[in-house]
Amino acid sequence: MAARNGWEVLHCKTREDCPAYPNHGRTCLAITGTMCRGEKQGSYTEKVAECRAKCEFFKDIIDGVFEKGGAV
Repeated sequence: MAARNGWEVLHCKTREDCPAYPNHGRTCLAITGTMCRGEKQGSYTEKVAECRAKCEFFKDIIDGVFEKGGAV
């Protein structure tokens, strides 16, 4: 399966608008000010629980990491 880009999945206008670019936007959980559902998000501490519970992009990344035995 090809890597999905966070800025496309989470609806940033372009990859240049994605605070988590490069690395396909996969570091979005750790970056303050990323977009999710069209809304700017806060810090890691403010969003971690919601990302883990509701973010399909985050869940897909974690599933891929565990399948491959690698790191995000």
